[in-house]
Amino acid sequence: MININHITKWVNSGSGRIFLLRDINMRIAKGEFVSIMGPSGSGKTTLLNVLGMLDDFDEGEYNFMGEQVHTLKERRRSELHKNNIGFIFQAYHLIDELTVAENIETPLIYHGMKQSERKAAVADMLDRFTSWARKTCFPPSFREVNNNW
Repeated sequence: MININHITKWVNSGSGRIFLLRDINMRIAKGEFVSIMGPSGSGKTTLLNVLGMLDDFDEGEYNFMGEQVHTLKERRRSELHKNNIGFIFQAYHLIDELTVAENIETPLIYHGMKQSERKAAVADMLDRFTSWARKTCFPPSFREVNNNW
């Protein structure tokens, strides 16, 4: 599903290139879970931004679901990202005016999912994370509840 070969990314500075990623190789199969760990400043976020097609890279090859990402036009890249990639940020940003259930449902609306399918998907997520009791909570109270876990 994801195959990157010799990915390198740098920024130019007055003293030359500063490498953000250097010669990264990785293969992730469909259904596989991968953890990316390392010290602060080691390139984890940069790598995730490249994998998520949010940032470009300077050298190497990136194959996503059989497509060579590094050769795609921006429109196709955006389409692949929209239909296949999701991020949960470290400092998650929920919409304070929406309930937990509504926050889960929002990206599904943008994805064009039918209402009945959305409701089922939201119910499944709430069930998976045993969050039924919090489905009508708003993010600040949800955070308070989670701090007590």
